[in-house]
Amino acid sequence: SLRFFSSNDEEVLSVDTMTEDHIEVQGWIETIRHAVLNRGINLLDTAPWYGHGISEVTLGYALDTILEDDINENNCSEKNSALPRIQRRKHTGSLPRSCLIINTKVGRYESHPLHQFDFSYDTTIHSVHRSLERMNCTYIDVIQLHDPEFAPRLSILIEETIPALIECRKRGWANAIGLTGYALEVQHQILVECQRQFGDDVVFDQSLVYCHNNLHDMSLFCDTCFPSLDEEGKGEENEARKSSATITYAQFCQQSNIHLMAAAPLSMGLLTTSGPPSWHPASTSLKGACSTAAKMCDSKGENISSLAVLYSLSQWEVGCTLLGMKDVKEVDVAADLAMRFCNINFDVDENSNKTKISTILGQVLSSSERQTLALILDENYGPFAEISNGEYRWDGKEEAYKFWALVDEFKKEDEKGKPLGR
Repeated sequence: SLRFFSSNDEEVLSVDTMTEDHIEVQGWIETIRHAVLNRGINLLDTAPWYGHGISEVTLGYALDTILEDDINENNCSEKNSALPRIQRRKHTGSLPRSCLIINTKVGRYESHPLHQFDFSYDTTIHSVHRSLERMNCTYIDVIQLHDPEFAPRLSILIEETIPALIECRKRGWANAIGLTGYALEVQHQILVECQRQFGDDVVFDQSLVYCHNNLHDMSLFCDTCFPSLDEEGKGEENEARKSSATITYAQFCQQSNIHLMAAAPLSMGLLTTSGPPSWHPASTSLKGACSTAAKMCDSKGENISSLAVLYSLSQWEVGCTLLGMKDVKEVDVAADLAMRFCNINFDVDENSNKTKISTILGQVLSSSERQTLALILDENYGPFAEISNGEYRWDGKEEAYKFWALVDEFKKEDEKGKPLGR
């Protein structure tokens, strides 16, 4: 799978000024074409937030030359399509639309704090329609609720955003609905509330998490803090079930028949030789531990990023791992790593998940890679051994609180007539 244009990359263009023939845009288009046509990558993940529209527009340019022009695309009628054929650009490629999975998101948009999030019904409908226009598609495979932990309240998601997403699915604008975000407890809360509010109707088909499936944080599979579903498939708390066994978020998704995906195996730059960007929310101790791990790999002739990707790909409970790739070279490196898992047996009969992962990795890692990975993951002497409980990750909800405090400051400046952002 492929993700383009982290919103924190340095922007040299805007969605209003970019053109298809710009040299930067041409490079991005070629990267997408290479990934799909030469390396077999068949899932493209984007969002209005990524590049504030640039990602979706660029993806649309690339799809114009990749996909075949099919008047019966997804059997979508002109009446229900958000993009009537007369308004669509002609596709000049040869790949059927059904061969690609194209996902995008709603809820997070502009860079300025006052305009960054909007979870209202009308904006959600408009955003999906705009995404279809930008990408020149008649449908989206999975339309995802983006970073719901930043919603001002849960009720707006239940009363406005989610009904709008359901409406988009009914219209045929999207095949499925997904949920994305960092805070696992927030995703769990939303999924349980949807079970309560919408009954037997399927709301979310997929859950995408990030930075919880990597060398320093495996809480997706290890934190058993979520109530198990009852016999009717409900996950809400009640007195009779308070003492029942708890499960991991991965197990909760499996019980709920929700497809699980995991992004950011490099933990947004932590697990790289160059280190994370300045805005990274990790603690100083976690950043230091990741830096030490990178240096340990280098001293053994190994690359921390390659080991991190291989480690994430070995997690059999995740159906798809999303990795950002900025150019053809990075696509080739990632694809070569993924190809190691071809013909690998994931149905290993082991007593524990840890042993099963070790067995799977044993089939793809070199002797040097196995030894280096063992040093990094050593629970007594490895670089992450000294990380205090809880510091192996950051508090997603706390990041949301900080954001809304910043919004309040901007509102106060606005009320005083001061220039915003100064």
